[in-house]
Amino acid sequence: MKAKFHTISYILFLPIVALALFSSSCKPVGPDHQVPASEGAAAYKNSSSAYSSGIGGRWWRIFDDGKLNSLMTSLEGGNFDLRAAEARRNQAYALLGIDRSLQLPQVFTEASLIRNRGTESDRGGGGVGGGGLQTYFTNYRVGLSLAYEVDLWGRVRRLVEAGEANTNAAEISVDQVRLSLQAQLARNYLALRFLDTEADVLSKALKTREETLELARDRFEGGKTSELDVARAESELAATRSQLVSLQAPRAALENAIALLAGKNPSNLSIPPVTIDRSAPGIAAGSPAQLLGRRPDVFVAERRLAASSAQIGVAEANFYPRISLIATGGLSSIDPSDFLKWSSREFSIGPQIDLPLFQGARRKADYAVAVARHEEALANYQQTVLGAFVDVENALATRRAANNEISAQQDSILAAEKSFELSDIRYKEGISSYLEVVDSQRELLNARRGEVQARGRAFGATVQLIQALGGGFSK
Repeated sequence: MKAKFHTISYILFLPIVALALFSSSCKPVGPDHQVPASEGAAAYKNSSSAYSSGIGGRWWRIFDDGKLNSLMTSLEGGNFDLRAAEARRNQAYALLGIDRSLQLPQVFTEASLIRNRGTESDRGGGGVGGGGLQTYFTNYRVGLSLAYEVDLWGRVRRLVEAGEANTNAAEISVDQVRLSLQAQLARNYLALRFLDTEADVLSKALKTREETLELARDRFEGGKTSELDVARAESELAATRSQLVSLQAPRAALENAIALLAGKNPSNLSIPPVTIDRSAPGIAAGSPAQLLGRRPDVFVAERRLAASSAQIGVAEANFYPRISLIATGGLSSIDPSDFLKWSSREFSIGPQIDLPLFQGARRKADYAVAVARHEEALANYQQTVLGAFVDVENALATRRAANNEISAQQDSILAAEKSFELSDIRYKEGISSYLEVVDSQRELLNARRGEVQARGRAFGATVQLIQALGGGFSK
């Protein structure tokens, strides 16, 4: 009898093991992911051969600013948005571990000591009719259980495939968040520096206004002009001082924003004023065909699309029976003295089949949800790709417009300087009124401030272009 039981066990066990090995070589149900083709142009319409510098991983170093480099280091170690992204990545890896564990046998241990009340017949000693005296006994048991899903349809493999794609997306999302924060920090820092530069222009103009006021007062006291000229000079001086003071609040806001990005308390960060007198560095945009491999957001969208494709396979596999191999073994006895004896052993082995009977409507709904989510992910991917091209074109257009404005403002500065020089000479010689001097001073100041602001936009567009090109990211 014992030999017969072992023979039956092997007859059941061996085919199931063979089926498990065979299932690993079967193609899983559901669609295989393919990266959608994207339409791209041969070149950007706003590109320029003047942009010659490439983008490296530490792209902000092209601005050659030690303080900016230091702040980027602080961002890497202290920014809490970046830490949150890293935590989400760790969650994705943990969830992937859960999915991968389904590819392995699930092993459970059990130990129990249960006090029972029954009759003698429960223990095999009852009389006629199953009666007997009530009795108490304790069942001692320790066992090991094993469950393994035979992945015949690829449900588990598709789950792992989706988990791996989601983990890839979470990993690259860290790069995406990092690039976004770095670009924001660079824009804020450069905007602050150009406020410093604009403040320097106003400070120099303020000194000129003070000198002009002294001249107007001397001429008034000498009877060479009216008090109106003194009043106008005082008005221009006050207006310039007001313009200078108006830069303090936005500068403070930028400094606080930089502190937040760097993970610092605003009270502990003070950035001394420094001017920027150079032009923005040039950046090579490359070709549109190269863009998709550089953008972390495009890669994240593609990985999420791959995950949604695998989930269709999971939903489709749920239409089919789920086959599992179940095996249990252990020791069980109501007599403590017999508990560890070989005669107290018990074991069982066999297949378990879960049939999705009377669940067709739910399974179809689950499948429809998976297909709809895949369609959503596909639309998001295509929109992300299109948005990537738009981002580059916008950055190039902004950079080109800023450069054209810089050139125009520089011409305006030359003309305004000539105008101021002539009006100042004419006023000192008594040929013209002070109103001409005021107008020429105002035009010169506006031109100089305009040139600084245009260069600031050019630097900002450079950061915008670097971000649009992926900031040196490569998958």
